[in-house]
Amino acid sequence: MSPGTQDASFAIVAVYGDLGSARLDYEAVEELATSHDVHVHDVAIVEHRDGAVSIVRRDERSAAHGAEGGIIVGALLGILFPPALPGLLVGAAAGAGIGGVIGHLWRGFSRGDLKDLGDAVEDGHTAIVVIGTAAQLDAVESSLARAERVVRKDLDADIEELRAAAGGEADPPPPAA
Repeated sequence: MSPGTQDASFAIVAVYGDLGSARLDYEAVEELATSHDVHVHDVAIVEHRDGAVSIVRRDERSAAHGAEGGIIVGALLGILFPPALPGLLVGAAAGAGIGGVIGHLWRGFSRGDLKDLGDAVEDGHTAIVVIGTAAQLDAVESSLARAERVVRKDLDADIEELRAAAGGEADPPPPAA
């Protein structure tokens, strides 16, 4: 594993009672990421309605950074809601490295963490799912001001290997200060 990338990532699931509030907080996360105030590996808005989970909005930047757009969040949701996996990966390069991504995520979270993340998104709710760099966890979480509840978990996985498994390239090094 690359030095400095192990234990350096997180997953946040922020839960909302309505799509409008989720969209506003999603825009706040996007603004932080676009301004390079935080490093977000993948982010999406998802809905859990009538037992089905669907991605409402995917992160467009993740494709520009080398990852297959939405495949990391799609794989995580596939672990949390297995029956939803085929539908979640449509348009997210289904099959292209998905097994590797699921493997990295499965090993990167404890079973208890996965249960907590999955239980957070109850039927009838909307959520923002964010995978990002741990150093900016608090900034991302503070941008989710409209959430009814937030579940945050450390991702014990090498993010460079995760991104490579998603069909992308490793992240470029951060700019010199």
